[in-house]
Amino acid sequence: MIRRSRLVRDVCLGLALLVTAAGCGGGSKSSSSTASSQASADFDFGANSSRKATAFGDSITFGFLDQKRRDFRLTTSNNYPNILQGQLRSLDPAWRVINRGVGGEHSGEGAARFGSILRIDQPGFVLILEGTNDAHQCMDSRALTNNLASMVRAAQANKTIPIIGTIPPSFRNNPCADDIIAEANANIHSLAAASNVVVAEIFDGMNQRDLFGISPDRDPIHPNEQGYRVMADIWFQAMMQAAPGGLTAALRKR
Repeated sequence: MIRRSRLVRDVCLGLALLVTAAGCGGGSKSSSSTASSQASADFDFGANSSRKATAFGDSITFGFLDQKRRDFRLTTSNNYPNILQGQLRSLDPAWRVINRGVGGEHSGEGAARFGSILRIDQPGFVLILEGTNDAHQCMDSRALTNNLASMVRAAQANKTIPIIGTIPPSFRNNPCADDIIAEANANIHSLAAASNVVVAEIFDGMNQRDLFGISPDRDPIHPNEQGYRVMADIWFQAMMQAAPGGLTAALRKR
C-alpha cells in the first residue's frame, strides 16, 4: 500500500510538471512525437545510465546570457541543464544532467566531438540543440541536417536515446538566418520522424521576444533567465515523452 501510494504521488507530481511545461512560452506546442518515438519499457541502455542526460549544444546550452552581459563574461547557473536537472530530481534524486555546451560551436564541430562525449558521459539520453551559429553565418541547412543525422545515428548506436531540439528563434534583423532556421527546423522534424526520435519544439515554445535579451543594445539570440526556464520546461516534456514505457514506467523503476 505504501509503495502504491508513493507511485500515485509521483505520477501526480510528474503530470503537474508536464501541465506547467505545456503552459509556458506561448508557443503552439512544446514537443512533438509519434507513438513509435517512445522507447519500449524494456529499452536496453547498455552500459549507459538511464538516469543521466547529456545536454549537447552551443552557448545557448552552456548558458550565456544576452550580448551585453556576455561582453562581461557573465553566464548564468540558471541555464536550462541545471533547471532541467532540478525538475528531474523532483521525480527521482538519482537524475543527473551534464552540460556539454560549447560557445560559438557550429553543428559540424559538434558532430566531430559528439562520439567522444557519449563515451565519456555514458548518458541514457542526449539532448541535441545545434544550428544557431550555422544559421547566423548563413551556412548550408542541408549540411546542418546531415550533421544532426550523424549525431542521432551515433546516439542510437550507443544505446542512448536522442532528443532533437528545433533551432530557437532569432530576433536579429538577419533574413538569411531566418531562412536557414525555417529550413533546418522543417528538416529536423523530417529527420526525427524517419528516425523515431522525439522533437523538443524550442522554436514554437520560445517564439516570444521577451524571452531573449530585451533592451535595444542587447543581442536577441541568447535567452534571458526566464527564457532558459521555458527552455528547460520544453526539454522536460520531451524527455517524459521519450522515456522508455512513458512517465509511469519511468517512475516505477526507482
